[in-house]
Formats: sequence, C-alpha cells, structure tokens
Amino acid sequence: MINMTPRVQKEVDHIFREIVKDHSSRVYNLALMKCNQVELAEDICQETFIRVYKGLQNFRDESQLGTWIYRIALNVCHTMIKKESQLSANMMPLDDRPDLEPIQEHGDAEEIFLRDVQKDQIRQAISDLPPLQSDAITLYYLKEFQYTEVADVMDIPLNTVKSHIRRAKAKLKLLLMEVYDETR
Repeated sequence: MINMTPRVQKEVDHIFREIVKDHSSRVYNLALMKCNQVELAEDICQETFIRVYKGLQNFRDESQLGTWIYRIALNVCHTMIKKESQLSANMMPLDDRPDLEPIQEHGDAEEIFLRDVQKDQIRQAISDLPPLQSDAITLYYLKEFQYTEVADVMDIPLNTVKSHIRRAKAKLKLLLMEVYDETR
C-alpha cells in the first residue's frame, strides 16, 4: 500500500464514500439475486467494497467505474457462494426468514401466491445454470444491462455474451418446462 499524505487520504476516503453511496444498493441486489440469502449478500457486498477500496488507487479509466465494481462483485459472489455451499448444504430461503417483513401486495391471495412460486422457480432455475450463463442472464434481464455492458462486467467478448444468453434461455426453457410438467 502506498503511503499517502493525510490530505490525499482524506480525498480517497471521500471518493470511496461516494462510490459506496452510489453503488452499494446495486451490488447488494446483484448479490442477493445470485445467492438468495440476506446475510451472505451483505457479506458479499462488504467484501466487494473492501476489494474496491484496496484496488481504487490502481483503477485505470479503461472501463467504467460501475463496470469494474460489478466485475469485482461477480467474482466475490462466485467465491463466497462456493465457500458457503461447501460449508452448508442447507440454505434457508428468503421466505422462511422471520426477520424479513412481507411486502404488501394488492390482489387475490392465490394470484400473489402463484406469482411468488413462479419467481422462486425462475430464481432456482437461474441458479441451476452454469455460472457464466447465470451471470449473463442475470445482468442482461434482471439488472437490465446492455450486451456491451455485460461483456465489460464479465470481461468476455460480446458474441460470447450473446451465446451465453442464448444457451441460458434454452436451458431455462427446458428447466421450467420440467417444473411445469411436475406440477401438473
């Protein structure tokens, strides 16, 4: 770590606080989509920003800051989710968390239930995809990134992103058809 004058350190700390303020909710939401566990998503978010802080002085404007942060977040997600799955095979779904307040929705209870079941089935199907396909589909459809942004975040060529998304959609279709057939 390079020694900085107190004034430079203050500027770096201010910049870092702004980065956290601007990007923390997006990083947290990405982590939550990938792991489906509040506490793990919080840990992923924290570890991401620790790495961002440590790497901030080495950041070059070769990519956008948000893209760089998302790349770090995805790498942290993969590492920590893999570690977590090795530690515990039993993950508690968000719906079973007593400390989470349910979101009030208007409508028929059965309709709300079915919509929640469908969301869970889709989320589970996405998590069953190979990691690169899962990342691509999450960034493109759930986080609404453009193809070029997904390529930058994942650090892969644009055509590879399109290929991962196309394969993910085909596999999701098969996975969700199996789920639908089982529930009939």
